[in-house]
Amino acid sequence: MKLLTDQDSETQSPDLVAENIEQLKILFPEAFTEAKLDFEVLKQLLGGVVDEREEKYGLNWNGKRRARQLALTPSTGTLRPCPKESVDWDTTRNLMIEGDNLEVLKLLQKSYAGKVKLIYIDPPYNTGKDFVYPDDFRDNIRNYLELTGQMEAARKISSNTETSGRFHTDWLNMMYPRLKLARNFLHETGLIVIHIDEHEMHNLLILMNDIFGEENYLGTCIWDKRNPKGDARGVAYQHESLLLYARDAEILFNKAPLIRQKRNAARILDSAARAIATTKNIEEATTAFRLWLKKQTDLSGGEAMYNRLSPDGRVYRLVSMAWPNKKRAPDEYFIPLVHPATGKACPIPERGWRNPPETMQKLLANGLIEFGPDHTTQPQRRYFLEENMNENVPSILPYGGADDDLFSSWSIAFENPKPVNFAADLITWMSSGDAIVMDFFAGSGTTGHATWLANVRDGGNRRFVLVEIGHVGQNDTSIADITRARLRRARKDIKDESSLSVGDFGFRVFTLASSNIRAWEPNQENLAQTLEASIDHLKTDRTEADILFELLLKLGLDLCIPIELKHIAGKTVHSIGAGTLLVCLAESISNNDAEPLALGIADWHKTLSPAGESTVVFRDSAFASDVAKTNLTAILEQHGLANIRSL
Repeated sequence: MKLLTDQDSETQSPDLVAENIEQLKILFPEAFTEAKLDFEVLKQLLGGVVDEREEKYGLNWNGKRRARQLALTPSTGTLRPCPKESVDWDTTRNLMIEGDNLEVLKLLQKSYAGKVKLIYIDPPYNTGKDFVYPDDFRDNIRNYLELTGQMEAARKISSNTETSGRFHTDWLNMMYPRLKLARNFLHETGLIVIHIDEHEMHNLLILMNDIFGEENYLGTCIWDKRNPKGDARGVAYQHESLLLYARDAEILFNKAPLIRQKRNAARILDSAARAIATTKNIEEATTAFRLWLKKQTDLSGGEAMYNRLSPDGRVYRLVSMAWPNKKRAPDEYFIPLVHPATGKACPIPERGWRNPPETMQKLLANGLIEFGPDHTTQPQRRYFLEENMNENVPSILPYGGADDDLFSSWSIAFENPKPVNFAADLITWMSSGDAIVMDFFAGSGTTGHATWLANVRDGGNRRFVLVEIGHVGQNDTSIADITRARLRRARKDIKDESSLSVGDFGFRVFTLASSNIRAWEPNQENLAQTLEASIDHLKTDRTEADILFELLLKLGLDLCIPIELKHIAGKTVHSIGAGTLLVCLAESISNNDAEPLALGIADWHKTLSPAGESTVVFRDSAFASDVAKTNLTAILEQHGLANIRSL
């Protein structure tokens, strides 16, 4: 039975440096001598790809090296469960985590790396007043406790004002390690969307190219807020920017192209159906349908073009079939189309048809080419709306208004929340099904609320992971408190308005804390007391649930994975992931308990029949003697449970 301590890799967040070195060993084993990397050999193996010049294009600032190292430093913290502050704890798969997001991102790496479809964040804009940071980045858990008033501040915490000589530097040092870690969470078809204004837009773009690669830049959307800033000294900005980057753009384009449903497509189809149902023939229906279209003020130009009804009642538009490029098409693209009534050739576009002859014949056979009254009119292609419900995400996103009235109705004070319907639109376009949506600058919880709305709109089963530091904000109220309050109110509103009896509208709350495993911190003035206190490796003020969820984190299991309980030999045993992990944290296991407990666990494991190898964990201090520990271990090993650990 192996004893897990605070120094074991299994009790820490991933050591990204060690993982990078292991990858290099696999790729270039000859570059290592006595377990050390020989950079000269590595450069030779890379065939001169390594550029040793000091000057190169990029973004550099004071502290970048330290910020990069900060992202690679493992965390020894944990997340403590808070069922009383949660909603639907037993069934929900949504997470709301209170804590410093850098430390939380490190802790979530093992469980959620490569699983997040969309990261949607609205970080501090660095306006000189709205982002608070610690001057010392060595201990993020301590910083978090100081910011939230859980311990007396020993270091300076200050606002990042424009008078600071490190105005941009401080913001970049804050953002870099968080974005560096964020990339690891994204699924191969995942993407990240970042709100930003003019203060750091230029720096963020270069920073993202550095971390994600310029080849994965999907573009920048302009959110036209319809209301220019009134206090501007120069240009009055009425827009913010949204930067979009993919984890891997090529995979994204091949498997999950970035498209959205035409905003009014469903309404147009419904109107056409009503027109057909209330008129005598297709001609009258077309007239009524076009009259309805003219009265609509919110249709895009492309949507308004769908103004025709086919004889069988399908909505369509006409599109030119001319060759789209400036150069002339190949000769075979000039074969004329014959008018079905006159039998004469119709005009050919000046640079030829858009499609080759085979495609043109298929379009003709399928009734997708419409001719004019006679052969003097150039034929056009029919595009049916029901077959073209989607479109590319545009670069301009007009959306005015705010959610101030919504927050007022909830009696929640929060300045400048993102409009939830705008956020829901983005989430709907960029994720689907059971995708995980992450926001580690959660603020008031707009992303969680919007994820629920997106599910209501399209029947999805998305889940969210929100992280908010929880420092005191407006009106002496914790921002994390506002996040939770908003989610509770939003949940009630959605369920009341949509009359939904099913769906996941709950959330599990966790808070950042130091590890449940006691670190070796000797008191030089009283070593005897230190040794006595260290007999139990687990902190005495922590609950069984605290320890259990730290195990889930450190072993890379989902924090919402199903957990079963069973009482065996008078002890509580937890089965996580259908037997993947079996945990007994009883505080005492006597010599007489060892055999029935081991046999009971073995029988339950056989019943559960997990697919892979199982891990069994006990509290190390629980065993009355080495005999009890040895007997229990031997019995479990006899029944195929060889991976046994103690805390």
